[in-house]
Amino acid sequence: MVLGTGSGVGKSLVVAGLCRYAKNKGLSVAPFKAQNMSNNAAVTRDGGEIGRAQYLQAQAAGTEPDVRMNPILLKPLGDGKSQVIFLGRPLGIYDIRGYRDLKVRLAPQIVEVFHEYARSFDLVVLEGAGSPAEINLLEEDLVNTRMARWAGADALLLGDIEQGGVFASLFGTWSLLPQEDRQVIRWMGINKFRGDRSLLDAGFRALEGLTGVPVLGVLEHLGDLPLPDEDSYRVRGKKIGGDEQVRLAVIVWPHLSNRSDFDPFLGDPGVRLDFLSLDETPVGAIDCVFLPGTRQTVGDLEAFRRSPLYGWFERYRKEKGRVVGICGGYQMMAGDILDPANIESSRPWVNGLGILPFSVRFEKEKLARRVHVRVREGALPFFSEAPSSLEGYEIRHGRTLPHSGGGILDLYAHDSGDFLGSEGQSSEDGRSWGVPVHGLFENEAFRRRFLEEMGPLTQFSALSCGDRLEGALDELGEKVHAAFPLLNMQ
Repeated sequence: MVLGTGSGVGKSLVVAGLCRYAKNKGLSVAPFKAQNMSNNAAVTRDGGEIGRAQYLQAQAAGTEPDVRMNPILLKPLGDGKSQVIFLGRPLGIYDIRGYRDLKVRLAPQIVEVFHEYARSFDLVVLEGAGSPAEINLLEEDLVNTRMARWAGADALLLGDIEQGGVFASLFGTWSLLPQEDRQVIRWMGINKFRGDRSLLDAGFRALEGLTGVPVLGVLEHLGDLPLPDEDSYRVRGKKIGGDEQVRLAVIVWPHLSNRSDFDPFLGDPGVRLDFLSLDETPVGAIDCVFLPGTRQTVGDLEAFRRSPLYGWFERYRKEKGRVVGICGGYQMMAGDILDPANIESSRPWVNGLGILPFSVRFEKEKLARRVHVRVREGALPFFSEAPSSLEGYEIRHGRTLPHSGGGILDLYAHDSGDFLGSEGQSSEDGRSWGVPVHGLFENEAFRRRFLEEMGPLTQFSALSCGDRLEGALDELGEKVHAAFPLLNMQ
């Protein structure tokens, strides 16, 4: 098991690296995280939701993503409330106190799910959440040291040197734990190191003297390895890419979800991604602005309208700038947003941005499914490969109500091929369009034609984003094993 001294120390990628190394050594391996809190979700083959990090870890392990990898997914809504997903399906919306009571009831089921799932594999690599030393919450823990005890797992405690105070955070975490939880921690490790490792030796000796727990190793900073970051708050203000031929901007909503839609651009030479917070305005020319997904369409739309970025966006649109909306961002582009059942807000009706000719209505039943997609002929001028089949997935409460005509995409069930309906809208000039489908840019031909519309690319990666990801995971596996050779100790 990989525990961390706090959020963002790198647990998810270390687990992914351990899974990939084990896979490459011929073991059947799977990840497991009892509880994850994230608005970045993925859809399994049977239409269940899991955290995007567990989806990546499953890819690293070479196994089909499964809801049992992540029994509880909490999707924050704000105001201390979250939508609780259990075994891939929505249970409801809970405040903090209500969820604490719910956890007690779910804990036995999680243990049962873990042991049932683990029997199918040679090895399961568990991930903790946040810090195991939240001493006000120890009695209700079901994801950190208590889960390690239930699973019979030894744990690596990981600290992030980039955040500063790594020895204090490792020792402080260990010292706050009761004795039975300390015994779970067999090793300590340091992540995101840059520089001369020998400078850490004295600290290693002192830490082992204080705790009796050896420092297993140090993982160097992964640099430009093209791997996604699950935590959406870490993308605010980020500029990814160097000398750009195409410059894309992604608006970072307060409740941003599924930032993974833009990961395929990370390895494309000549492409720069700017992640714009609402309190900034970009300088220089932008080729396309993305309105990404959100867990709070109405709330984030209202925050956008109050922000400095909104004035810039309106000027950009008047100058015929390109705008693409995905899921919640697409819903914002509607003329009207209807929520009679108060699914996302207390307001039954709100004016949308009015960019595209449709209305959207929120319904209680959530659609979560993988889909085959065909772009209707002539619907998107840059994509002449229609009716080529693309892959994507949906996670949404919103239903599209076109003002006239049909959609720009035809959707088909992933397994049966049954026609599900037409979705998405485009402006008359094709410079603004939106879809409720995630993952379209993972399709190589679609992404390439989209980029080429904005200008000739003198270079394009010879590898697909899938191949780039596989190469990055192989490299991650080797680096993680070199730092933390846990498989040698099993």
